[in-house]
Amino acid sequence: MVRSSHFSRLKTAKSLRQKSKEGEVQHVALHITGLDEHGQGLAKGPNQETLKVPFVLPGERCTARGPLTGEPLELLDVQESVDQRRQPPCPEFGRCGGCQLQHIIYDEQLQFKRQRLWHGLSQLSNVQSRVKSKSKPKPKLGKKTVAKKIDRQVFPSDLASIDDISVLQSSELGYRRRARLGISPNGQLGFRKAASNDTLGIENCLILTEPLQNLMQALNSVLASFPELDWRSHLGHVELLDVEPSPLALLRVVKNIPSAALQNIKTVFEERHWRVAVQRHKDAGFEALIGSLDSSYTINTHPIAFEPGRFIQVNTELNQAMVRQAMQWLDLQGGEQVLDLFCGVGNFTLPLAEQAGKVLGIELSQDMVEMARNNARRLGIENVEFMAANLDLADGLLPDYEQLTVNRPDVVLLDPPRAGAAGFIPTLLELSPQRILYISCHQGSLLRDLRRLGHASYRLEKLSLMDMFPNTEHVECMALLSKG
Repeated sequence: MVRSSHFSRLKTAKSLRQKSKEGEVQHVALHITGLDEHGQGLAKGPNQETLKVPFVLPGERCTARGPLTGEPLELLDVQESVDQRRQPPCPEFGRCGGCQLQHIIYDEQLQFKRQRLWHGLSQLSNVQSRVKSKSKPKPKLGKKTVAKKIDRQVFPSDLASIDDISVLQSSELGYRRRARLGISPNGQLGFRKAASNDTLGIENCLILTEPLQNLMQALNSVLASFPELDWRSHLGHVELLDVEPSPLALLRVVKNIPSAALQNIKTVFEERHWRVAVQRHKDAGFEALIGSLDSSYTINTHPIAFEPGRFIQVNTELNQAMVRQAMQWLDLQGGEQVLDLFCGVGNFTLPLAEQAGKVLGIELSQDMVEMARNNARRLGIENVEFMAANLDLADGLLPDYEQLTVNRPDVVLLDPPRAGAAGFIPTLLELSPQRILYISCHQGSLLRDLRRLGHASYRLEKLSLMDMFPNTEHVECMALLSKG
């Protein structure tokens, strides 16, 4: 029997009383038959209603409690477990909201995510017949119906392998090189609690890289040495970065830190050759206290400079594998015109330029465009241009693009935020590239955009699951399409 100490959301009696206003708190015995898109167990309740329970697996029998209103129940214990279950590596799992799947053997996590991706694709009949050639085509669904079905999809209990979807993976622990942490009531750094906006203070986080684990523990020691301070009134959040030339902590200050405490922080960082900077209000830049703010990470042996506080991929190992796979899939021959959308500081643009005829990178932020240009100059890459544009408001982009290159792109790579590239799709179709490489960090927006591209005669050639965030519910993908 698996007790609830690891898996309970640890709802207090008060929170259960609050929920009882919406429905009576009940204890129920359940047989888990599947997982939803967030990895929560699904079961039928006493009246055949669908109930959700976190931290369980298909085939298990458990008891849970809570009002039967559709919100996730509190897991009490698991009477019958399955072989896919394991002891979570982190003692805070179930209380901390950072991870959702640590109770599942890692290989089975990957199978679940592959099944989830395939199930979503199977809702798009024009994509399904090309990805899974042996499957029978389903009737074409209207846009509203597709969106509704994706939102409500329920995944089968069989987490079987899907051969059509390859997997890029990294180490499942110690992978995260960037993390934003809050301050808990007891003055510790931590993540939000599960199903809460409150911060859970933790001594250490196993998904952080080893340098960031050391940095987090040292900062926690400093905070603990000033128990008279309410650190929540002084620090809004702390961002930790494991980048070159050394680990860096960014402190968002909302109220001046007493000089003795600030000096203690500086001493600890200086002794360990770490760097620390502060942001004194939200519209200000960061001020270095120890060391320089100049920072970079490496792709294909090339240092890529970026501005701390700006976006970079959190998983070093997976980011490098992702760029390598993009290069392999595109297999550029040296003469192609390539357009890189949402290019950031050149994470894909600069490696692509080493194999293409010419590459244009487009990014919303002018500051990031300047950083990308500086990266290209420093690396001696001359066949690349960068420009700033709002890709969600693509009107007027085509004339600007045509000023930079006579030819339309042969290849477009796009790596949009979670919202996807809906605003740019009409312009993308007008550009009509022969191939599109779509990097997605949100399955729903990917499916929406794939459907529109499929209707424009683009064919899905390859699909890969990229496990950027092991032990969490997040699914990221790489899709290669060619014009039919």
